[in-house]
Amino acid sequence: MPQVTILSQSCKGVEDCGLCLHVCPQGLFSPSEQTNQAGLVPPRLEDAQSCTGCENCMLYCPDLAIVVEKGRREAKP
Repeated sequence: MPQVTILSQSCKGVEDCGLCLHVCPQGLFSPSEQTNQAGLVPPRLEDAQSCTGCENCMLYCPDLAIVVEKGRREAKP
């Protein structure tokens, strides 16, 4: 399962940007209930289990505020 990390302090908020809300094919992002130190509302991931790891959110984020790490492959003996 992919791990999605939102760097909320780097985000300029869903009001000023919000690209992640629109580029996620699963529609998994929504505005957070809290603001960052700049007073902006970053996104939050609604359902991490439904993330396909497509990386659209990471690729389109102009602030590099989203990191998607795909699950590690197990080493073959």
